[in-house]
Amino acid sequence: MALIAMLTRVRETNEAVTHVLGREHEIVRAATWSRLVWSLHERPVTVAVLDGAALARIHPERAIVELRRRYPSLGIVVLARDVTDAGTWFRLGRAGLSDLVILPLDGMAPALPRAIRNALDGSTASVVERVVSPSLPRRERNAVRWTLEGVQRGWDTDEVCARAGLTRPHMSVCLRAHGLPSVGRLLTWVRMLHAGRWLSDPGRTGESVSRQLGYANGATFRRALRNYVGATPSEVAALGGLLPVLECFVQACDLEVRPRALSSVA
Repeated sequence: MALIAMLTRVRETNEAVTHVLGREHEIVRAATWSRLVWSLHERPVTVAVLDGAALARIHPERAIVELRRRYPSLGIVVLARDVTDAGTWFRLGRAGLSDLVILPLDGMAPALPRAIRNALDGSTASVVERVVSPSLPRRERNAVRWTLEGVQRGWDTDEVCARAGLTRPHMSVCLRAHGLPSVGRLLTWVRMLHAGRWLSDPGRTGESVSRQLGYANGATFRRALRNYVGATPSEVAALGGLLPVLECFVQACDLEVRPRALSSVA
């Protein structure tokens, strides 16, 4: 599950995308480019789905390139319409923008879920799972996965445990048995992991990331980051974002992670 921002002015497109994705993901909707950018700045959005018709009023190439520059962690899926400039999509497709997928709107239903999965392959949740999963049994892997997703959905510890099918005390016992922290501390660690990734986006700030993670204020967020990672938001961003936080997490849990797995983290 992920939080997806969708830009469209067309009700039928809104309904079609919701029908395809709504059961598995949460969708935040925007009818204007400015509202979309606000959502990316203030909400824990992982993927943006952009209707080509909504891009027609602006310079689509320039807008998408700027979006990628400001939010490099964001997966982008464009729904191209026949009435739009096919050359625009061709040039964008050859621009080498990471996590950019262009789909024809007609008949997009079978391809859209796969495109979202591909876009999510570079998300914080997917990267962390790939690094730590080989060190953990299936139950603990699932617990980590639900925690990673739960932070983006605003779940508290009880909701995360319920999704994992465990009581809070039992889940903490299971986690500790394999070097992981209790569920409450794991939830904070996962917030730090998401923060590491988002802080490396030029379009986000320490204050906006603190709001995305549900902190009451920036000071509380900065204190948690300092206590868990030993760095300020600007220092985390300068060190590479997700990687230094993930290294701290692996070290704190004493997980047996292959150096090659960490070296692949962007």
